[in-house]
Amino acid sequence: MAMVKSLKFLAQTRRLLPLGSRGYSSVNASGTQFAQASGEDDTIAPIAMGSHFDSVATGGKFDGPLGVLCGLEVIQSLRELGIKTRAPLVLINWTNEEGARFFPPLGSSSVYAGQATVEQAHASTSNDGSPLTMGGELSRIGYVGDGPNTFEEYPISAHFEIHVEQATSLEKAGKPVGWVKGWEGMTWYDVTLSGENGHANTHPMYGRKDTLTGAAKIVASLETLAYEFNGATTPTSLKTGPIGSCNIQSTTKIVFCLMNASGEKLLEMGKKIECQVKAIASMHGLESEMSRTLHLLPGDFTPEAVDCVRRACGDKGIGSRTLTGHDSLMTLLKAPTAMVFVRSKDGISHSPKEWSDKEDCAEGALVLGKSVLNFDDYLKQKSL
Repeated sequence: MAMVKSLKFLAQTRRLLPLGSRGYSSVNASGTQFAQASGEDDTIAPIAMGSHFDSVATGGKFDGPLGVLCGLEVIQSLRELGIKTRAPLVLINWTNEEGARFFPPLGSSSVYAGQATVEQAHASTSNDGSPLTMGGELSRIGYVGDGPNTFEEYPISAHFEIHVEQATSLEKAGKPVGWVKGWEGMTWYDVTLSGENGHANTHPMYGRKDTLTGAAKIVASLETLAYEFNGATTPTSLKTGPIGSCNIQSTTKIVFCLMNASGEKLLEMGKKIECQVKAIASMHGLESEMSRTLHLLPGDFTPEAVDCVRRACGDKGIGSRTLTGHDSLMTLLKAPTAMVFVRSKDGISHSPKEWSDKEDCAEGALVLGKSVLNFDDYLKQKSL
């Protein structure tokens, strides 16, 4: 019930709203929601708990929403218990983390970290090929607010995020929670192939400039690339046209990502696929445009923040690494950052089968709250 009440409260935070001694809430220009609870000393930059509500087309009830709801639960539980931190607390619901409808992902947190502008976030294009943009749709639903957009406008002391693991290390270890040491590297590419229109039945096979055939060879190359470098690759989007029953495909766009635990190998994978795309395009007489839209080398979260989570987990948790990107990778560029993992059933995510038991989610919320309190104590000791 507390989570339901808190969720209703967050849904009402459409503008900067004074909440008396409790704090305030706001929505920024990219639709991200902030709900701040006052501390004993509001001159201190708040300790943030953040995640996202947006999901993907194939669902998953926990990826993102768990982090927002647990953060709300922490704030409400501290109030009910009469516990007031020295630093204020803020819950952040980041916009467009997934990039499911509008590309690229990590939309609002990238702006916050200075990796993109509000204008660039608003110009994020629709993945279905329609002319809609993220900015246009935010404006349509009234979620272009006047809240803070960047770290410089609204600095935080730290950022903690709780998330389902989306892997099986906790499950195999029999642990409900874990602390996230760092992340594996990942790179996204956009490739657009341009050929020539022609009749699919009457045009001779020789001399065809079929972009879909070229794209198919790129996809096959990606699979080989993953095994060659002990990494992973995934084509995430494919658009081709013109649509029809008898058209040679004269334009094809493919989006794919590369993943590797080694930064050196990730870069080698990028160099090799760039050469392969050029070679395949040349073989089929195609023009090619290729851009690296997002590039994150492997790295580690902030040691002092990770230690707060590790101590909060105690013997109920183990250390782990995330295999994908999160808003926390952006906040890390500006402030100490750490993540809490909650056990996932079979490691399944981005699927209706995504599941974490409520007992594990409750344990995760408890770890999140303890982590924040640990960091608040860390700030106190640091100021002495």
